[in-house]
Amino acid sequence: MHLTLHLTNKCNLNCEYCFVQHGNESMTREVAFAAVKFGMEDKKSSGLLFYGGEPLLEKQLIYDIAEHSIDIKEKTGHIFYYKTTTNGTLLDEEFLKFSRDINMTLGFSHDGMVQDDCRSFTSGGGTFGMLEEKIPLVLKYQPYAVGMSVMAPSTVHNAVKTIQFLFEKGFRYMTMSLNYDINAPWTKKHFAILEEEYKKMAEMYIKWTKAEEKFYLAPFEMKILSHLKGEKYHADRHKLAQNQLSVAPDGKIFHSSKFVGFPEFAIGDVFSGIDLEKQKMIENKVLTPPAPCQECALRPRCNYAYGNLSLQSGEIVCETPSPVQCSHEQLITPIADYIAEKLYKERNALFIHKHYNASYPVASLIEDKSLHL
Repeated sequence: MHLTLHLTNKCNLNCEYCFVQHGNESMTREVAFAAVKFGMEDKKSSGLLFYGGEPLLEKQLIYDIAEHSIDIKEKTGHIFYYKTTTNGTLLDEEFLKFSRDINMTLGFSHDGMVQDDCRSFTSGGGTFGMLEEKIPLVLKYQPYAVGMSVMAPSTVHNAVKTIQFLFEKGFRYMTMSLNYDINAPWTKKHFAILEEEYKKMAEMYIKWTKAEEKFYLAPFEMKILSHLKGEKYHADRHKLAQNQLSVAPDGKIFHSSKFVGFPEFAIGDVFSGIDLEKQKMIENKVLTPPAPCQECALRPRCNYAYGNLSLQSGEIVCETPSPVQCSHEQLITPIADYIAEKLYKERNALFIHKHYNASYPVASLIEDKSLHL
C-alpha cells in the first residue's frame, strides 16, 4: 500500500488555490511509525509520499521515517519507495543529497513566470527569485524532479510560458492542473483563452518530440493514455486510488487528500485499521459515475466521470459533475488526440516508443544514466 503522509497542515506560503485546511498540527513519530507499519500489511513493498502543508517544515521527521523504514528493510526485506511534494522554499543541499541517496522522487511546485501572482509567503513576499536560484541545485541532485504548476483563471493566459519556463530551466517531467476554487470561477472567456494556450502547447509538444526530446507533459500524456487503454484506463486508476490512502497528522486515514481535515470522512486510523464498511461506501460512490456522465461519449476517458466526490455541507455529493471539470475534459481531449494522431501518422519513433512500448520508462532511464557515465 502507498500512503500520503500529511506530516503537517502548516505552511510557509499562502497559495491562493491551496485546498489544504491549514492549522498548527504536525504528525508525531509515533503516528508516523504506526503509518509505516500499517502500510506494510500483506505487501512486499510500499510507498510513502511526504505531503503537507509544507512537508519540509518537518524535515527531521522525514529523516526519522526514512531511517526507520531503511532499518525495517534491512531486517525484513520490505521495500519502500519515497516521494515528496514541496513548494521548494526550504530545499537545501543536505536534503537534496539525502533525497538522491534514498531514491526519493521530488515534486517541485512552481508556476513559472506567474509564480508570484499565486504563490507568495505568508508574510506577503514573492517566491520566484528564491526558487529560480534553487532550480539548478534541485536538478543537480534530482534530474527527474517533477515541475508541478497550477493554472488559475487569472493566470491562464500564461500557461504556455509556464511550461516553457520549466522546460528551459531543465525540467523534463511537467504537470499542469486547474485551480477549481469556487472563489475564482472559470468563465467561457477563460476557457477560450485556455483552448488557445493548449493548442500552442500541443504544437510545442510535437516540436519537442520531433527534436527527440524526452519529456512528460500532463495532462496531454494522460489523455493519450486514456485512448490507448480504453475501458481499462479507469480500472487501472481505481486500483491506484485504492492503494494510495491519505494519513492526517493525527493518524486518521482518508480515501484521498482532499478529505484530510474533515474528520467525518475518516475511514479509520493507523492504529486500529480501516472501517471496511465506510471505505466500501465511499468506493461504491467512486465507482458509480454521475447520471449525466453515463451516456457521455467521453466517459471512458474522462478523469472525473468516476471518483467525482466533492465536499458540500458535510456530505459526500456525487450526483453531478463539476461544470469546470466537464468543460476542461471536453476541451483537452480533442487537442491531445490531435497530437497523437499527427505523430502516429508520421510514424514518429520516439512517440511510438514512448506510448506503445511498456518497457520505455525503464529503457529510457538506463539510456539516460549511460549518457552521464
